[in-house]
Amino acid sequence: RTVDLDDVRIHYVEAGDAAPALVIVHGATGSHASFLPLLPALAQHAHVYAIDLRGHNLSGRTPGAYQVPDYGRDVATFLRTVVGKPAVVAGHSLGSLVTAWLAASAPDLVQGILLEDPPFYITQPPRLQTTFFYGFFVFLRDALRQHHAREGTLEEMVAFVSQLPFNDKQTMLEALGAEAVRLRAIELQRLDPEILDPAIDGVILGEHAPDDLLAQIRCPIHLLAADADLGGAMDAQDVQHFVTSAPHCSYAVLKGTGHGIHEERPTEYLQAVQQFMAEIVR
Repeated sequence: RTVDLDDVRIHYVEAGDAAPALVIVHGATGSHASFLPLLPALAQHAHVYAIDLRGHNLSGRTPGAYQVPDYGRDVATFLRTVVGKPAVVAGHSLGSLVTAWLAASAPDLVQGILLEDPPFYITQPPRLQTTFFYGFFVFLRDALRQHHAREGTLEEMVAFVSQLPFNDKQTMLEALGAEAVRLRAIELQRLDPEILDPAIDGVILGEHAPDDLLAQIRCPIHLLAADADLGGAMDAQDVQHFVTSAPHCSYAVLKGTGHGIHEERPTEYLQAVQQFMAEIVR
């Protein structure tokens, strides 16, 4: 489905009709599609909405307006106009930053937030430039700009994604298979490369500091952190910093798991979401 918000059309999928409402917010360069395999299970326990952020997949583009507050205002308007009641919000990566902004800025719309490997402390210089994410985003932005400039095809994008490194030993095709590679290629074919500019420039949070955002949140928070040695966005010090700074926080660190927890460990992710909802929604 699609809905026209204040200045952008947002695409989303919807499943289930049980209480509570659960809104899922994906990460940078992704889409709702990576959560589709989880929707049948989640829909047994909630009325689920999985959205495409502006500039991503089938949602509209808004060049020059791709910071966390821009995305957050979209989600807030979506909650008011489509969901129509406070919701549990689960965000991955960039989506977790958006979710935290939402909880701090529009507390009346949020019952609780689940943050999947949020990159809170690596979004700003000088640490930003030392991360894998920085180099990959620069490479990807340049590659996408060139691809779109020559009106590259989806099949060319599939070939490009197939050969991207998944880890030190495997390509994306070897690690994930042809179906997952094609899905990723579709997401990148539809992506506005400009969404990467704020992340590369270290201004994705706008004027907000991570700890200031966390201090404003009053609803329950559950943090799912990945393994920093496998590409997770938080090391042990970051996790401790987060837990100390965030009120009402519970957390779990999933060793042996990379940044995409919901894809690599779907069973544990589902259990975490369902338990969190059961604890905060009576």
